[in-house]
Amino acid sequence: MERPHYKTVVISDVHLGAPHSKVREVSEFLSSVDCDRLIMDGDIVDGWQLHNSDDKWNAGHSAFFRVIMKMMENHGTEVIYVSGNHDDFLDPIVPSKLFNISFVSEYILREEKHSYVVIHGHAFDSITARFRWISKLGDIGYNLLLKFNNMWNRARMRHGKEYYSFSKVIKHKVKQAVSLISGFESDLEAFARARGCDGIICGHIHNPEDKMLKGGIHYLNSGDWVESLSALVEDFDGNWRILRYNDFVKPQP
Repeated sequence: MERPHYKTVVISDVHLGAPHSKVREVSEFLSSVDCDRLIMDGDIVDGWQLHNSDDKWNAGHSAFFRVIMKMMENHGTEVIYVSGNHDDFLDPIVPSKLFNISFVSEYILREEKHSYVVIHGHAFDSITARFRWISKLGDIGYNLLLKFNNMWNRARMRHGKEYYSFSKVIKHKVKQAVSLISGFESDLEAFARARGCDGIICGHIHNPEDKMLKGGIHYLNSGDWVESLSALVEDFDGNWRILRYNDFVKPQP
């Protein structure tokens, strides 16, 4: 099967160092595609989970970065690393460039047919932006939910039932409530307009999205590599779509 080649690939929220990061799956995905531009849209490394801990970084995490280095070496892939809230340890070096990797807090993607501002999105989350201790407490609760979710689904599988992620449902409901309170999407629209762009690309909320906001701003969200296992891909005609790992690895007829 011919190897897919995209103009742009966007991933976010890999959370390397967190116990439920699907590092093997995201490495497999990146190893199976070519792209001219790879945007890592925040929370790639989970500094909150790695803080004061020496045993959470493993060979799989190092292999993830080797895959990216191979993309740069073999295909000349440009890599843009947009910092998020969990990898805010990068903030002191933003903006900077190391070889073919740019470290930024936001990135403007301007092309002939469209222009997008790429930002992780935590600045528009009122809880994360104003009450970091609540956000960290929520992170602990989410990881506990994921642990219980795995135990619960093992029991479901023994009874022949399909996988169901109540942790994802709960997180999405909480994010929806926060978005409603803070006007998350209206803030995204205003920010895109302020940057002179007709679209905005985010991560942060762990929910892949492709829709038009009020006023004609195109909103894209790359999801995460904890539960959604999704990425955004742009073809050479400027068309975007959400690509999910389960669809990508599904055997072709």
